[in-house]
Amino acid sequence: MTSSVSRHLPPGLTLPSLALRALLLVLPCAALALALPERPHVVVVVLVVLCSALWARVPDHLAGAVSLALVVAWWTVHDVLDWRILVVGVLLLAAHVVATLLSYGPDALAVDPRLARLWLARGLLALVPLPVTWLALRGLDADLAPPWLWMTAAVATGLLLAVTSRLMQAEGHDGLLSDVGRAARTSGPGAQ
Repeated sequence: MTSSVSRHLPPGLTLPSLALRALLLVLPCAALALALPERPHVVVVVLVVLCSALWARVPDHLAGAVSLALVVAWWTVHDVLDWRILVVGVLLLAAHVVATLLSYGPDALAVDPRLARLWLARGLLALVPLPVTWLALRGLDADLAPPWLWMTAAVATGLLLAVTSRLMQAEGHDGLLSDVGRAARTSGPGAQ
């Protein structure tokens, strides 16, 4: 059994890398499975599973974007706005971060812990607008809200993006992630 499994795996694949690849398969499928008890169409389920499996095999393949887009499209079309959307957002962002980490090198290359910390921090910062947006969508009725409210929300979103961008700056500043950012530049793709 082990030889048949190893035959389908890239040579030199490490156990942590295999675990991350398993996450690439599971995370988009779990995000779609949160729809239960309502069942997504069988074509959507099959496409998400197949694209996620291909994404797990080749982390920088377009199949990953297709898998994420299918899950997002299903949730968007069904106009669900309960707590599950927050979990779906976290799962999809986690899948994206895992794929980014895996695409930094060949299959046999171990993931650098400093690079993993950098991308974990970036992923957490990317989640900042998620609960704010969810609360705004849950609490505001577009027909009843005054026009100034939408402008205020747009300005607040812009400020959140500016603060996140400032925190992410690593060059020439002592930003939140400067040490981790420098470490990633010295160990990431194209490093000398």
